[in-house]
Amino acid sequence: MRILIITFTGGVNPGTFMQALGVKTAMTRIFPDAEVDYLNFPDFKRGKGIGAKGKHDGLVNLFLQKGFAAYRLLKYKKLRKENFNYTRVVNLFNYSSADEQAIKNYDLVVIGSDTILEKAFGENGRIGLNWMPVDVPKIYFAASASPANFTPSEELSNVASRAKFIGLRDLLTINFFKERLHIDEQRLVRQPDPSYYLDIKSFELGKHLLSKLHPQEKYALYDFNSDFPLRKELADMIRSCGYKVVATAYNPYADICFDTIDAKEWAGVFPHMNIIVTERFHDSVFGLRNCKPVIAIDWDSNRFSADGDSKTLRILQDYGLEKCHFNLAKDHCLDQVEKAIRSVESDFNSSAIAKINEQIYDRANNILTDIKSKLS
Repeated sequence: MRILIITFTGGVNPGTFMQALGVKTAMTRIFPDAEVDYLNFPDFKRGKGIGAKGKHDGLVNLFLQKGFAAYRLLKYKKLRKENFNYTRVVNLFNYSSADEQAIKNYDLVVIGSDTILEKAFGENGRIGLNWMPVDVPKIYFAASASPANFTPSEELSNVASRAKFIGLRDLLTINFFKERLHIDEQRLVRQPDPSYYLDIKSFELGKHLLSKLHPQEKYALYDFNSDFPLRKELADMIRSCGYKVVATAYNPYADICFDTIDAKEWAGVFPHMNIIVTERFHDSVFGLRNCKPVIAIDWDSNRFSADGDSKTLRILQDYGLEKCHFNLAKDHCLDQVEKAIRSVESDFNSSAIAKINEQIYDRANNILTDIKSKLS
């Protein structure tokens, strides 16, 4: 069995690595003897915030930010080499007939997560390989089109309808498939993020990094891109609420920066935090999987739909925590965020979150059984 996975794996985004590893973990559970490859393609997504200068940042901060990002990129490349087997580089939107033929040599193509469906067409108007016009058995595996801000065509509907299994990560994408692609709702399966297939207890923070943390202190994980306009103000406000501010990349406004860690070390940070304050989907996922209170903030209009729907909102809804989601795209007032941070630990029911986690794990594993039956 030869399996080709199409999902983002590049850059220094730990969540991207974790979900890619989760897809492989799940596929090898279904097909233990499978040969699993990842399609190697240039990143068509704009790397917002990476290398950008925040409004309070000086040139020294910008230099350090770029330097630490470059170092972490080397670590990520090593980690990917250890865990993933790649095809040769294929341009998703300017591919050749030879590229199509190479993909036809696989027994199964898996369209993975990390908003891999968010863009369907290249600048030349050509449908992308991420929508797989190639006639080959295919499944969508916790795929997401968030924020689904593009207009689909009839061809996209036809491609999607031929999939053997359609697992979609969020309700935003489910609605897109149902209402815009006109796929029968009965075929659409709500599927947890692939990182739920990973054992979170297997990830640990090294002793040299743990030494930066002290039992008597309270810590807030704080991750925002450098172009977030309130990055300094929000960090200062979190400190005023009694927390030390911890970032998992270089951040001049954090008290502690784990700015040299790779994705597996990143996953080991969460058990040692008291709360999570973030713009990132996978920070929210790993925070909740570790039964930690999460405050999720949207602010970049490129990352939520016209009506404010987003993957961060949807993951909090899964846990009944919608009140912990905020959108600061238009309103930069932090009063409600501060109120939530001051009360989130006392209001948080960790045992209830643990039960929801168990339900999600069960659903994720049952989906693997369903996929296997559909492919047999």
